[in-house]
Amino acid sequence: MSEFGADALFGYHGDVLTRWTEEYQENLYEHQIAMLKRIPFLSGMAPWILKDFRSPRRTLPRFEGYFNRKGLVSDHGEKKTAFFLLQKFYRELQNAQPPK
Repeated sequence: MSEFGADALFGYHGDVLTRWTEEYQENLYEHQIAMLKRIPFLSGMAPWILKDFRSPRRTLPRFEGYFNRKGLVSDHGEKKTAFFLLQKFYRELQNAQPPK
């Protein structure tokens, strides 16, 4: 599974239903992970994207400012709340693997 996630502006906080907040992004990832866990044949996943990047088509002034904000890390390297949710998920997967 690839290219899942949501937009969030680093440092913008609010409730889970307010778009562009870190809480909105984290909540969406929580629901997506819960869904992905129910797919027995799923063998890998990659969220879209790791780091916010410049995008000339992203023109919404307050939130985008010519950046795609779906990253887990801001364009300045700050980790968003959802980063830590995904980090925890991947660590749990790693710990659940049988020893080789």
